[in-house]
Amino acid sequence: MHGNAASSLAPPPPFPKRRNAVLRLYDAPLYRDGAFWNTVVWVLISGISIPTAQPTEPSKLPPWLDNLLAIIAMVVIFGVVPAWIRLLIRRRRWRKRLQQPRPEVPPAPLHAAPVAPALRVSAPHRADHATPPSAPSALPADARNTFPHPIARALRSLHQAPTDKDRYEALLDAAEILAITLSVTVAALLQEAGQRNLSLLRRAYFGKGAMFGTWTTWLKELQPLAAAQPDLVAGLHLALGDGPDDPGIVTHLNALREERNRAAHGNKPKSQPESALRVAEGTHHLERALAKAEFLKATPWLFTVSCVYHPRSRDFEVVAQDATGDHPDFERRTFTWEHPVGIDMFYVHGPEGPVPLSPFVADLFCPQCRQMEVSYAYKASKGNRVATFKSFGRGHDIAAPHMVDDLLSLPDQRG
Repeated sequence: MHGNAASSLAPPPPFPKRRNAVLRLYDAPLYRDGAFWNTVVWVLISGISIPTAQPTEPSKLPPWLDNLLAIIAMVVIFGVVPAWIRLLIRRRRWRKRLQQPRPEVPPAPLHAAPVAPALRVSAPHRADHATPPSAPSALPADARNTFPHPIARALRSLHQAPTDKDRYEALLDAAEILAITLSVTVAALLQEAGQRNLSLLRRAYFGKGAMFGTWTTWLKELQPLAAAQPDLVAGLHLALGDGPDDPGIVTHLNALREERNRAAHGNKPKSQPESALRVAEGTHHLERALAKAEFLKATPWLFTVSCVYHPRSRDFEVVAQDATGDHPDFERRTFTWEHPVGIDMFYVHGPEGPVPLSPFVADLFCPQCRQMEVSYAYKASKGNRVATFKSFGRGHDIAAPHMVDDLLSLPDQRG
């Protein structure tokens, strides 16, 4: 940090520059983006020169419309197009960077503190670059093996993050994925039990989209139901219950959601030591949230592969992949169930048998990743009848028009 950072008379630090944050073309803040000022200059040049110039040929359009179209064309060609070309170049560079092989970083154990990179130790005279070790983690030792795949995968990314800044981003991602996975699992079980407490989710899908705050708000609304019917979803009432010295899971998730909002509004950590401090603060809430969500171990996710009817025994032999743990290759398991199930669908293996996770979760092909991805419903539109899902792994948007009717079938009880 600078020497005058602690002085109350020091000027405030400049806002961090965020690339392509305005209209996907310009960087924020706008006053620091040269492409934005280039567009402004062309607006001024064309707005002054075109109306005063004498037309070379008569036009069938009114003069004001002719001038307006000419101004728009000049601004688009010389102001907007260069910014768009810059966006394409940045995307190309980013894809190349992702394709470059990265050195393997051995994951740290769940109970151990991450070790600072060796490069920092080799320069002891640069004390401002040294990163203090992160707080010891008390995450459940078997979390990456026993939680549903989206959570376990996010925890794996957290433990493999090489720097404190990377751990900060991975921590917030893991918190949001925990909120989503918990919510969609509970929503599927409630829907199967005939409960109709899904109106908030339905309105979010057909509104601005289901975001971090959507999941925590919905879970908070379930607290009276879980307390009144503790057997409806075993363990949910204990997870949501708030005590004087033991806040419920929503309190911890909201603390991490506020930290994500803080980062999204330009207040990300600006140094490795600050990142380490904020990771240590957030890790406490993630640890407590995971401990509260341990009842999810009793409701594992399955992805069905085949379903065969046996006339003699009048039951169904179902082969399904166990979508538990952080490994992307799920192990196959065989079940004998009294009722058939759909193929290529995710199910919750609840106490009463398989419960479909559709329409909240689906296995969809991601055009950007070029592979099938475990995805969750994010947004839908009645007008163009397109549903948008997001992949748990990278957050890519995936169009799923065939899921619109399923999302429309969710109950909508207002008030």
